[in-house]
Amino acid sequence: MSLFTEPAPAFGSGSLRAALGDHWRLTDPVLKPLDSERDRNVLVDGRFVLKISNPAERADVVDMEVRALEHVHTADPGLPVPESVATRSGEAVAHLTDDTGRACLARLITLLPGVPLEGKPLAGGLAAQVGAVAARVSLALQGFFHPAAGRTLLWDVRQVAAVVAESGIGRFGELVARVAPALAATATLPSGVQHADVTLTNVLAEDGAITGVIDFGDMHHTAAVTDLAGTLTSVVRRSDDLWRGTEAVLRGYQRHRALSPDEVAVLGELVIARLLTTLAVSATRRDAHRDNERYITQYDDTSERVLAQLSAFTPAELGDRLARLAGTRDLATAVPEPELPARRAAAMGGGLSPLFYRRPLELVRGEGTYLYARDGRRYLDAYNNVAVVGHAHPAVARAVGQQLGELNTHSRYLHGGIVSLAERILATMPPELDTCLFTTSGTEANELAWRLATEYTGGDAAIIAEHAYHGSSKWMADLSSNEWPPGYRPPHVGTFAAPRDSVTTPAFSAAGLRPALVLADSQFTSEGILDVPAGFLAGLVESAHAAGALYLADEVQSGYGRSGPQLWRFALAGITPDLVTLGKPMGAGYPIGAVVTRREIADVLAGRYEYFSTFAATPAAAAAGHAVLDVLELTGLPARAVEVGEHLRRGLRELASPLLGEVRGTGLLAGIDVLPAGDVPSREVARSLLEALVERGVLAGLTGPRGDVLKVRPPLVWETEHADEFVARLAEVVRA
Repeated sequence: MSLFTEPAPAFGSGSLRAALGDHWRLTDPVLKPLDSERDRNVLVDGRFVLKISNPAERADVVDMEVRALEHVHTADPGLPVPESVATRSGEAVAHLTDDTGRACLARLITLLPGVPLEGKPLAGGLAAQVGAVAARVSLALQGFFHPAAGRTLLWDVRQVAAVVAESGIGRFGELVARVAPALAATATLPSGVQHADVTLTNVLAEDGAITGVIDFGDMHHTAAVTDLAGTLTSVVRRSDDLWRGTEAVLRGYQRHRALSPDEVAVLGELVIARLLTTLAVSATRRDAHRDNERYITQYDDTSERVLAQLSAFTPAELGDRLARLAGTRDLATAVPEPELPARRAAAMGGGLSPLFYRRPLELVRGEGTYLYARDGRRYLDAYNNVAVVGHAHPAVARAVGQQLGELNTHSRYLHGGIVSLAERILATMPPELDTCLFTTSGTEANELAWRLATEYTGGDAAIIAEHAYHGSSKWMADLSSNEWPPGYRPPHVGTFAAPRDSVTTPAFSAAGLRPALVLADSQFTSEGILDVPAGFLAGLVESAHAAGALYLADEVQSGYGRSGPQLWRFALAGITPDLVTLGKPMGAGYPIGAVVTRREIADVLAGRYEYFSTFAATPAAAAAGHAVLDVLELTGLPARAVEVGEHLRRGLRELASPLLGEVRGTGLLAGIDVLPAGDVPSREVARSLLEALVERGVLAGLTGPRGDVLKVRPPLVWETEHADEFVARLAEVVRA
């Protein structure tokens, strides 16, 4: 007997009542027939459904359905699926004989509230609920195994070629050939036992909410994305707008189960395969089952319509549309490589926003200590401190993505994540610093610190290092002497000389000014990465207070563990600033910054103003911040940074070259003086070394007043072998 050709079970009302009484002690039940493709389903007393399987159905398949329901109830108790009602003998399945003498297996299951969504108006919100419940069922079946799941079904889209051929619909030959590569690709995608029929016929709803998922009769082992294809097909057949319906299903589905780019790439083709299967099964069965023709052919017209819409796109075009709706589109390939530099210059400010390196790099991927270009070349990253725990760290990416999937709104609402992040940061600071104000960047943090200082002190001037950098806004550009054009000097800014040549006492140049703030990058990174005597930083604090100003430690580049387990470079010097600013590494790629200060300072600004920044202190920013601190704390990266940094500088000092001078730095940070080569100025030599390193697969930077200091400021995940790799490549360059 064939499951799809054998007639449905034949039971009169008397036979049904007898079976219900004999096996479930139900006397004189009220019966109402329900639609079914190949089985016999009957509503019993408005409370149960009697499911009598097709005589051709295998006993192990029925057993699989029973056990799958039990598994789903255990895995996701809140998922509305039926429960089996045991027979008088305690079994889940009863053995019956229909009126034609054929043996059948029967089960009684609980009736769920609601009515099938098939044939009902389907707004976007309800379509999203369908996508969500499809994902939940797929996830709930994870870990479920049954030998019967390996069966072959007509509704398995992987059988579409055979099903279409058997149906005799010759006009679909090209489409069958088209979907073959996508079907083959499902063999390598996440798979398991799937419901395979979470469709509008089997999804119940009431008052705009889904109340049940029924009919596990098409379960089989397949890729999870083929299960989604069945759901999506069902929804878009009933949607007024194909793409709105698709977006809603994907939105709901991915709230529970994220799709991989590879899954999305084949999803459109799998929907086409499902539509072909629907039409082929209909053509095969309708002549043999004229009494059930309405049910069998109910999707023909809508399937033809959607099939025409989707097949009008090439596989690449269809895949691109779905990737854009699912959020898996690869933006790195959106613009052809040869056109990219010119298009960037035209659209993004030209010389106002220059690129690194003479031959611009198009980077498409990062992993740990390495960055990868479109051509596949790998580059050791010796420059980017933003990715403090390594590029694309899964813990950070997952934490931010999960939070974005739940909630991301501004800080006018309470959220425990951001409060606890503030508490964690304060716990790393001196006890006097008891207030944490979040921003979106180091620039914004320094701007807020400037406002706090001017309001608290009544001053209107700032004292900075002679070649400092503190941000890119107008205010911070004025406080970034390293960025000043020739001849420019803001009247409200004084300077002090950085600690060079054993200078241990700071000397201000602030005649006629009323200083509100003295600020310094604790490692003097823009000055050439200096080894700062502790007494110098202490002198800055003392001199600031003597002038009536506050002292700000800018830890954006030198903090977050780069100088060691104490996390902050100022702490290594044993000083307590009035303000500390944080940025770049806080979120390892997610924009976040902070000002840490004393409450008395914050209260003065609060007396006249409020501080609010829409994207500061969001739950997603908090998720990134927590993930970064977790990795730093649990893996001991700051302590290892000290060891690797010492190893790096030791190797650099052993490079005997007339092109290289002094090597400086604390923790995982190094500044290497580059010397002139004959008549070639040191700045040009440094630029040539930098470009030559890039050609050898290493990314570094330049700093210092003359731009002749090679800057090594890598992610903290560097190991000694990365330091050795950098030294080896630099050795090759200076020899050349």
